[in-house]
Parts: sequence; structure tokens; C-alpha cells
Amino acid sequence: MELSNYVKELNTQKEIFEDVYLYAKDNHVPIIDADALNAVKQYIKIKGVKRILEIGTAIGYSAMHFASVSEEIKLTTIEKDPYSYELAKSNIENSPYNDRIELILGDAKEVELGNKRFDFLFIDASKGNNQFFFDKYKEYLTDDALIIVDNIFIRGLIVEDEVANKNKRKLRDKVRTFNQTMKDSEYSTSFLNIGDGLLVIY
Repeated sequence: MELSNYVKELNTQKEIFEDVYLYAKDNHVPIIDADALNAVKQYIKIKGVKRILEIGTAIGYSAMHFASVSEEIKLTTIEKDPYSYELAKSNIENSPYNDRIELILGDAKEVELGNKRFDFLFIDASKGNNQFFFDKYKEYLTDDALIIVDNIFIRGLIVEDEVANKNKRKLRDKVRTFNQTMKDSEYSTSFLNIGDGLLVIY
């Protein structure tokens, strides 16, 4: 067994939303990798997070997992695809966390949240817009908030130098630029080789 697989197994916990997980796998719905999910939940627990903002709901899988960490957590999640939104709504309504998760149907590039404040931001939407989402939604965070960005390795594309497809090359360049910008910023950052790559920003 490779060391990376050994660590991945250690970091993977028993699935508590098996039906949603299996639906995602069977229908090729992108969800957070199991080992990365466990790491994010650990950060939420250690930090004592109470107000979470998630960019990119998909079918509600990660939102329910995050809400499961503590009964004190309230979560707002934004999804622009109507079909995914309806699936997420159904999944969350059938979960124990319906009263603590607020779903918003809309484009995260346009949604406004008024005077809401959050102590945790999870960015897991279109990867080419990571910088935009970071800049827009950091204004809704408390001073000591934690930010985690998923898929910063874009399934290995991030380290490919020869990319024939123009769109993939453009995506790679945008994510590379974002990662480097965060590394060079005033924020404290950690790039974790777990799942498809997690960027932790404090």
C-alpha cells in the first residue's frame, strides 16, 4: 500500500449520509473527498465554529456533514444550479439539520447577504472564480474567521505544464494564480495534500 493511501484510509470516517454519498457517486456529482471532509470537520470542531457560509451546495452533502459537527452550528449555502438546489433541498429536509441550514438559490457572484456574519467560509464552487469568491465573501467574515478552499489541485491539472485544451489551461492558470496570490498575501495559509487539495486561510 502506498503511504498516501494509508493516510487517506486513516483520515476517512464512517459515512453518515450513505444514500446521498452513493447518489453522488452513481450520478457523478462532485463532492468533497472523504479524507478532506474529515479534515475540514476537524477544523470546524477545533475552532468552535458556529456560523458557516458555503459557496457551492451541490446536493447538500458537505453542508449536512458540517452541520453534524455541533448543534450550535448554523449554515448558509449558495447554489446556482436549480436542479442541484432542489436535490439539496430534499436531502436537507430529510436530515436532522433542516432547521439549521439555509439554502440560497442564486449565482454566488451576485448574491448579497446583508449584515450576516460568519466565522467559517468554505469555497467549493467554480474553481476559476476562487479569487472572486474570496474577495467578495471575506467581507462577511468575523476578524478571526477561518477560510478553506477545496480542490486547489483540480485533480492533478495544477501541475501539468503541457495542457492542450484551452479551457483547461485557462482554469489551471487561474487556480495557480490564486494559490500563489494567497501564499504571498498577508494571510496565514496552509496548502494541504489531502483529498484534491485544501487551502486553509486564517
